Amino acid sequence: MNVGQIFQRYFNDWQKFALVGLGALLVELAAGLIATVLGLLMMGPALVSIMRMDYLGLDIGPGQIFGMLGAMGGFAVIALVLGAVASGMANGGIMGAIVAYRRGEDVGLGTFWSYATRYFGKMILIGLIFFLIILVSAIVNLIPVLGQVVFLLWAPTALITLGLYPAYLVIHDGYGVGSAVGQGFQILKSQFGSAVLGGLIMLLFWVAFGLIGFVPVIGSLVVAIFGQPLVIYFFAERFESEVRPRLVA
Repeated sequence: MNVGQIFQRYFNDWQKFALVGLGALLVELAAGLIATVLGLLMMGPALVSIMRMDYLGLDIGPGQIFGMLGAMGGFAVIALVLGAVASGMANGGIMGAIVAYRRGEDVGLGTFWSYATRYFGKMILIGLIFFLIILVSAIVNLIPVLGQVVFLLWAPTALITLGLYPAYLVIHDGYGVGSAVGQGFQILKSQFGSAVLGGLIMLLFWVAFGLIGFVPVIGSLVVAIFGQPLVIYFFAERFESEVRPRLVA
């Protein structure tokens, strides 16, 4: 894989990638705004009622407490659903736009939105499967030091092989979610060393983005708009140049 060529193409067409990243950022901001408004509508009345009773010197009864807890629980559920939908749309839109870019198609916000709305359900399902795998494998952290080191390597490796690659196969090759995730496990089994190397590369991306993110506001925007498409484009190229040929063989 020619890493220099990948970065050169990325920087040559940075406007296209920036539009894709902007699309993902707008989806995430919209979900956050909707969650905030719903949170105020759901928890606001219960909170105002409690504050009013406290101001009047009245005892806060079980009704107010349970009302507040119920509102918080309902908001938590809605926030999780909104977060999952936003994540699915962002991932589907970026991955789809990268697939379109690699095919030589024109790429912009319209491309992002088209793939985001078409594939967000499958992206959510892939994300849920990945979350469950990570949740179960997190038990390794019970082993002092060694467990944390193993998990630090495993998490980004799993993200690539069981998250990004299945998403790519679903959109690029038309795989079903189960078949795509199964192919990810096959990659782990047959190309374990290469998969771990990919995990280390992902860690380097995280460190770089973390350093950029220290710059207030601007750093976070740069990572969101430029970082997300760069990572997915890089690993899509890596899949086609290094992973797929070995699968065919």
